[in-house]
Amino acid sequence: MNNELIPTNRLWYKIKKFFRSLFFKEKTYTINEINTIEEEKKNSNFTYVDNLKENFEKENNEKVLAEKLLYGELGTSELNETEVDEMIEYFTKDIQNIDNELLRIKQHILYMQKELKN
Repeated sequence: MNNELIPTNRLWYKIKKFFRSLFFKEKTYTINEINTIEEEKKNSNFTYVDNLKENFEKENNEKVLAEKLLYGELGTSELNETEVDEMIEYFTKDIQNIDNELLRIKQHILYMQKELKN
């Protein structure tokens, strides 16, 4: 691209500028509105990222703790009450996910059998 100035006094430029002004109107904001919008963006974005980070860390910690329990590296007597409750909830969800997956596989097998009979 050349480093040339764009002439703004020509007819084509004026026509483009006119149609842009018709279709792309910019909203004007007061200083108070700008400040509140900026603060909302800061607060919501950072809290969202922080919540995601906390959720990933919590899930990762639960997964590591569950693997230690499964492989016998950690005994149930070594857990406190909150960890026991978290592990009960974790394994309940895990069992439910496995049951759902098995049900889906069973339905798929039945569908395949039905297709083979026809």
